[in-house]
Amino acid sequence: MEINELFWSAELADLKLGYAYEAQTESYRCLICGESFEDGVVYRVPGLEDRLYEARKFAGYHVSSTHGSVLSYLLSLDKKATGLTDLQKELIRDFAAGLSDAEIVKKAGSGSASTIRNHRFVMKEKAKQAKLMLAIMDLMDRGASVDAPRFLPIHRTATQVDERYAITEDENAALMEQYFPDGPQGRLASFPRKEKRKIVILRHIASFFAVGQEYSEKEINERLKVFWEEDYVTLRRYLIEYGYLDRTDDGSRYWLKV
Repeated sequence: MEINELFWSAELADLKLGYAYEAQTESYRCLICGESFEDGVVYRVPGLEDRLYEARKFAGYHVSSTHGSVLSYLLSLDKKATGLTDLQKELIRDFAAGLSDAEIVKKAGSGSASTIRNHRFVMKEKAKQAKLMLAIMDLMDRGASVDAPRFLPIHRTATQVDERYAITEDENAALMEQYFPDGPQGRLASFPRKEKRKIVILRHIASFFAVGQEYSEKEINERLKVFWEEDYVTLRRYLIEYGYLDRTDDGSRYWLKV
């Protein structure tokens, strides 16, 4: 299962942990970077040679040591994913740090304690609505037809989420056959103008880059030439523009965004 799909399908309890058990591979998998820890294997804690953790505990150690607070990571996601404004995110950080309303006002240098209390109230109400929505969607899915379309998961770093991402698995399969007639690892027949088709192609090409690995511009170009030698620069630009890849300001290093 792709990391994006695993992330969006994870149970609430697993999202808060930052990792989930993947039955298919019998391993605990980080929801942030996708690294897996096989169940039944004992892992040695780096820097503590006498400390051994079983897979589940080590997955938790990995999340905290590699990615920091799960809350911080979730708050780093775009507003499109969380529905939170920058102000609300900052307030949540302050609330989580245990600051009182008066302390938050002092820290901000403006506002009032009553305003902060109102923000607390609004977010609590949003949480209630979110719980109801989860229940409603779960009940809807239980009664949905077995023929109901399944949509591809949206990558968490998408720069703009809209109807372009309403891509079903059947649509994806048909477009893959159309644009990669020689198979998934073959050359790209052409690059489409329609946004939905672009996303299918970029999503596929991005899957050939490894999480956590950095690439030089030359390495990126060589990988993209495999798919479209005539204009690999266009592929590179769109992969960045659509939030699949990121790079340093000088363009010397590239990596897959997670």
